[in-house]
Amino acid sequence: MSFTQADIIQALSTVHDPDLKKDLVTLNMIKDISVSDKKVSFTVVLTTPACPLKEKIKNDCEDAVEKVIGTEVELDIRMSSSVTSIRDNTPLLPGVKNIIAIASGKGGVGKSTVTSNLAVALAKMGAKVGLIDADIYGPSIPLMFNCEHEQPEVKVVNGKNLIVPLLQYGVKLVSFGVVRWPALL
Repeated sequence: MSFTQADIIQALSTVHDPDLKKDLVTLNMIKDISVSDKKVSFTVVLTTPACPLKEKIKNDCEDAVEKVIGTEVELDIRMSSSVTSIRDNTPLLPGVKNIIAIASGKGGVGKSTVTSNLAVALAKMGAKVGLIDADIYGPSIPLMFNCEHEQPEVKVVNGKNLIVPLLQYGVKLVSFGVVRWPALL
């Protein structure tokens, strides 16, 4: 059976992104197509790394392409993502590789619990973890980290008062629940 890159593109043009309701080719989500007698490979570039429909899209691609190439030819589908941003490449926090924000528009849903468990788990796995608790209405992070009676040190650097984070369970921590604001003024 003989097939070309155009055949693969045609097959993938029948696969639709379930959220965007358009086919992957029109959405320019197919990249790096490689075709040989023994192997077909390509990359599907998703709109978000946490795409909840990633497996469905991959399975739909497999089904569509296998109709053209059959099941005897090896099929390699790489799932990737491309996150776009309008900001420049200047780091928001120099020296920080990843930022995980945990938020909700509703109280009492477990944000502090998830944050605490995630921070400690990442620290135990060897990551350098810092946590900023900006909950001004009911900061419970200091309670969860057993440091609600601690007072962080304040250092003056270049004429500015800087908070030295507390270190608890391998996590560097700054919280509204432990900072005494007059100490910073």
